[in-house]
Amino acid sequence: MNITPSQLSKPSFSTETLSISHCSSVQSFETLALGQSVQTSNNSSPNRKWYRKVLALPAYYWVLIAQVIVILPHAVHLPLWLMGFGIISISAQLPIIKARFRRIKQLKRIYQGMQMLGFLLGLAGLWLTYNGSFGLDMGVAFLVLCLISKLWELYKRRDAYVVLNLSLFVLAALFLMDQGLVTTLEVILGTAIVLLAFIALNDDGNIDGEGRLRTLGVLGIGAIPLLVILFLFFPRLPPLWSVQLSGEQATTGVSDSMSPGDFAKLGQSTALAFRVQFADNRPPQEQLYWRGLVFSDFDGVTWRPSSTQQLWQTTLPAPPWAESAFATIPDENNSTPVSYEVILEPTQQRWLFGLDYPLTQSRDISLTSDFTLLQPQPVTQQLRYDVLRFTPMAIDITLDASARQLNLALPIQGNPQARALAKQLFAQSGSDPIRYIQALENWIHQTEFRYTLSPPRLNNNRIDEFLFNTKAGFCEHYSSSFTFMLRAAGIPARVVAGYQGGALSRNGKIWEVRQMDAHAWTEVWLDGQGWVRVDPTSFVAPERVERGMNAMTQAQGAALFGNGAGAQINYQQYQMLQSLRRLSDQASYYWQKDIVGYDQDKQADSLLKWLNISSVTQQIMWLASSAIAVLSILALTIWLRRRKRWHPVDLPLARLSKLLSKQDKALARHDNEDPLAWLDRVATFCTSNAFILNNRKMAKKSVLIDQYVHNINDIKQSYRQLRYGRLSTFDTHHVEYQQTLQQIKKTVRLLK
Repeated sequence: MNITPSQLSKPSFSTETLSISHCSSVQSFETLALGQSVQTSNNSSPNRKWYRKVLALPAYYWVLIAQVIVILPHAVHLPLWLMGFGIISISAQLPIIKARFRRIKQLKRIYQGMQMLGFLLGLAGLWLTYNGSFGLDMGVAFLVLCLISKLWELYKRRDAYVVLNLSLFVLAALFLMDQGLVTTLEVILGTAIVLLAFIALNDDGNIDGEGRLRTLGVLGIGAIPLLVILFLFFPRLPPLWSVQLSGEQATTGVSDSMSPGDFAKLGQSTALAFRVQFADNRPPQEQLYWRGLVFSDFDGVTWRPSSTQQLWQTTLPAPPWAESAFATIPDENNSTPVSYEVILEPTQQRWLFGLDYPLTQSRDISLTSDFTLLQPQPVTQQLRYDVLRFTPMAIDITLDASARQLNLALPIQGNPQARALAKQLFAQSGSDPIRYIQALENWIHQTEFRYTLSPPRLNNNRIDEFLFNTKAGFCEHYSSSFTFMLRAAGIPARVVAGYQGGALSRNGKIWEVRQMDAHAWTEVWLDGQGWVRVDPTSFVAPERVERGMNAMTQAQGAALFGNGAGAQINYQQYQMLQSLRRLSDQASYYWQKDIVGYDQDKQADSLLKWLNISSVTQQIMWLASSAIAVLSILALTIWLRRRKRWHPVDLPLARLSKLLSKQDKALARHDNEDPLAWLDRVATFCTSNAFILNNRKMAKKSVLIDQYVHNINDIKQSYRQLRYGRLSTFDTHHVEYQQTLQQIKKTVRLLK
């Protein structure tokens, strides 16, 4: 049925239950809001395809479907209890639920109570979840809570409009949390569903749903050119404010502590950690140690960063403290620093990653005394920062007493076998730290150690169990045990956690570091050399450092994941996921680089420079001109598509009708009038006194009236031939057809 404006303004409910007329086969929005149901014969036809049945759903169902599509993407960022409340609220609006309430007063009373109770409990839940911190994620959660609460008063058509408009704001709020390609696709899908709900609200009389997709296509295709114009020309303004997420859940591959077993889980993950773009030549694979955290505190099980590390604000040129710290060892091949850009994925942590040893120009990034890059706030969105790598160099040539004590500290008890072996080998090496490190390396080579991604569990004395029992582990096992052995011999040492290696992207230009590249190594302090990197993992699996984790996995295959059928399944899953991740990461990289990263600098260097735009005024003029041009083309296209199309033979008659109507409206041809009958009527009217009296010049030359009637008869004769006679079977481009058509046009011009 057709909904009139007067009907829309009427209340949807009365004090009595509404009934459905037997003569109506369409469900109105208000009827479905009560839970009453009518099945139409067309929509229930078994021969109809499923997507046609979905498109033919009434508007009320489309509103509910839109809410599911809008709210679900927020489950990644918002508390799960809020998502559960949303599912309950949507389910409560189903007609089958509302049909249980026989009276509208009872329905409204219960639903209003649920609305107020849910909203107040939701506010309390948000306060407790975010600890009273008014951050960005809490603001988005509050917006979602408002949308969910509004669903409990979904009675009238105007309520549906409010819900759908609020849904668009909730969709846009997704971009406040993430601007990735997946989020963009989710917003596009959600917007399309919301628009379909709007279309259905204004299309209640269409029980088959025909034309709804076409209407959606017209809206979408018409918006794309404007979207491109705004993207290219709209001025990129710096942010007027900044907001931070209040959540504290970590997602980085490197945690703020390390104990054997942590990195074994990460070794099987192909998730992207960060990308790197080198300005010059990339260092060799074996030198790509991406420094993260430094662990100096050890309690016998877990390594943690020291709480006494100092913090500096880094600038270029190097501050005074760096003059002694960066005492560069002369090397003709590495005399200049390596410049590179890191594109870090969100980690929800403050620390960043850089090659040994990093220095950055950014005033927002600090550097600790053990060369850890830190941000003031956790990384909640993709972060770009430039780094310089200085190598080789001597770090901390002199070690003060407090730093020496910190990096020699061990628990008083535990791991007696490792302590005894350390003292024995150190004594055999003549108490020479360098010879002792070589002795440890030789001992590891002579012992049957094995590198694996599935190490066995360790108990209390983890160092002893690993070195003398299991002898199978991942990088953290080797770095932890090696550092312990150095400290047990009285040599200062610490563990560094980060990533090692990586692989080139599919285009061969970007270096990609993944969670599978997570790594841990040892730094040992040597007199006269300062801190020196030693990677004990290379003693057991040199291919891990020289070729990277990906190449090593490909070479060893399922054996790296353990034994049995389970290892083979894990390896096959790893290969499949790795291929899919590389494709998605490639698309995500170009999206972030060319779309999200299209800032004022790129706009000025590309489009504005190419068009010779030198001021904001010119930029706005280009923007307005382009938008007007696009809108004009769109309007012209719509007009051309909607204008009445004439048969080539009817077009001259339509023009004649328009001309004659200017002299007398009675001469115009009616829409339901046959062309030949209209021509007869015009000929009759021409010979009437009314025509002669209204056209005095023609009255003086009455002889021309006969000629006028004769021309009309010629038009009728030619028209019959082209539309109903022999020529109607010819192609319109046929020579004889065109000659007759031109004769009609010539005669019409004579009549004009």
